Amino acid sequence: MAGTLSRLRPDSATMVGLLTAAGVFLIYNNALPSAADIRAAMPDNAQVESERKKAAWESVGLIAVVFLVSRDLNSYMISGAALVGIDLMYKHSNAVHPNSNQVEASSSNSIAPTSEAYSMPDYQESM
Repeated sequence: MAGTLSRLRPDSATMVGLLTAAGVFLIYNNALPSAADIRAAMPDNAQVESERKKAAWESVGLIAVVFLVSRDLNSYMISGAALVGIDLMYKHSNAVHPNSNQVEASSSNSIAPTSEAYSMPDYQESM
């Protein structure tokens, strides 16, 4: 093992990665309502998005601390992949409209049609 920076054996690194991934899940589980509840609500909820970002930063902090202590890339990759997956799940749940079960463009992010952005004079002759 000379020359490697990891302080863990390979089987321990996998276990540390899985336990850190469980920690990431618990952070999201305690910070946000369930993904089913978020999906049943109206999309683009600002409070849910704010809490999701907060949970993401807390998870990044947990992963960073575990990485600095263990200095193992395997556990870092496992827990990082869990963070990306869990964050995408919650982000997608917040984007789905409950009536259509599809992701729809939000009114704040969508671009207005050209006819609404630049009103054109009506050249139609009245009779």
